[in-house]
Parts: sequence; C-alpha cells; structure tokens
Amino acid sequence: MPVGAARPVPRGLVALVGVALLASGCAASLGSRPATAGTEAPVALLDFRRVTRACAAVRTMTAELALSGRAGRERLRGRVVAGLAAGGQARLEGLAPFGPPLFVLTAQANLAALVLPRERRVLEGASMGAVLERLTGLPLSADELRLALLGCLGADAPATGFEWTGGWRAVETQDGQTAWLARRDGAWRVVSVDAGAWRVDYGDWLNEVPRRARVQTRDGIVDLRVDVRQLSLNVPIPPEAFQVVRPPDASPLRLDDLASVAPLRTP
Repeated sequence: MPVGAARPVPRGLVALVGVALLASGCAASLGSRPATAGTEAPVALLDFRRVTRACAAVRTMTAELALSGRAGRERLRGRVVAGLAAGGQARLEGLAPFGPPLFVLTAQANLAALVLPRERRVLEGASMGAVLERLTGLPLSADELRLALLGCLGADAPATGFEWTGGWRAVETQDGQTAWLARRDGAWRVVSVDAGAWRVDYGDWLNEVPRRARVQTRDGIVDLRVDVRQLSLNVPIPPEAFQVVRPPDASPLRLDDLASVAPLRTP
C-alpha cells in the first residue's frame, strides 16, 4: 500500500515471480521423516561433513531458477537469473517474455536495492531478507539463499548427530537448524532441512548438488518449488553485477509499497 504521495505498484508486477501454478500436484509431497527421538550418533556428523564438503567450498554460483508455487494468496510462476557470492552479495533478475527485466534485485554485504525498470522505481536501504520476505514470504539473506540452493545450510556449524532405524540420520546445527540425511541413488544426501519457521526438501542431484528444492513455511502460507538450471559454481562474477543501476528519473520505492504486489501474511 502506498505511503504519502507515492504511486502504487501495479498488481501485475506479481508476474515478477509468477502467473499461475500449473496444477496442485506439480510440487512433490513432503517426505516422511521419523516422529520419534533418534539415538545420538557421531557417524551422522561424519556423513554430514562428507556430504557438504563440496558445497561448503562454493564461493560463487550462477543459475537460472524456475519458480512455481504459491505465497500467501498469490500463485507464482516465473524465471529468475541468479548470481550469488559469499559475503552477502547477490543479483536476482526477473525475466520477462520480452523487453527489460521485471525486476533487478542486488545486494552488497546483505544491503539490498530493488529496481523495477518498467516502472522506473527503486528501493534502497533495506536488508536482503526484508525484500525477499516481501517478494516470496521467505526472509533469507543473500548467503542463506546461496546455501539453501546448494543444499548446504548449516555446513559450517554442525553440532550433534542422530540416527534412526530405517535409514534416517540427522544433524542439529549450532544455529538451531536440523539437516536430515537419507540415502538416494546409493549415496548419503541432505534431503531436507528444518530452519525454524520454514523447511526445504531436495531432489534431483547432479554432481552432488540438488537441482530441485521445495520450500515451505510451517504456517502453510508459502509453498514454492525451485528448479535449478544452467548451474555454474565458483566462476568469477564481476563486482559491478552486484551494484545498483538506477534508471534516469527513477522515483523512490518504499518497502511498505511492496505490500501491494508481494504475498501478505494474512490469516
């Protein structure tokens, strides 16, 4: 909702990540995980470190992200070109069928700038997490987004490992997350991560990196599927890619203005 004399952002901008979800069954169902307490198992820590060794060494990534699902009352579908680097650096560009991008979201040291080229509006001074929460319902920092896409959340801070009969293992991290491990295609994988108010489930591994993720909030408001395509790891990304480029005569956009286009957490 606009503040003061600011112009409202058209609801059509919801297309920055979506038009409509194809069908209710397009997202994979949640995996069945143990409901009982596990037995403390140091071997789970060893497996977790082994599984995440490669992704923990990734400092930069570029990819095309195909998004579909829902957030709040909005059904979402779209493509985003992403460049992410350690140190809170990010560039997310929402692709349009033709012409300028729908949006360009950049971040340096997790301080974000959102440019709407077609509306000639710019938001600056907000954190990456605050902007992403307005756009997708998920308050992720730039580094959290990179690690979540790589299936590497918690890799730098494992604390305690557990195991269950039936093949499940889990690791609780120092920051309160739980990474769940199971065997897929003959190898241990991080198949799911509980991260407080939200959860991510992984599938379709290629070269030890998941190419599909389903992100959900526990309140059921957000349910997004992300297909990772054209992935490149540890390739140099020019520093200017993370810098904001303001359109001439752009008018300011406030974080509250995004409420008119972003999912709202309504009962």
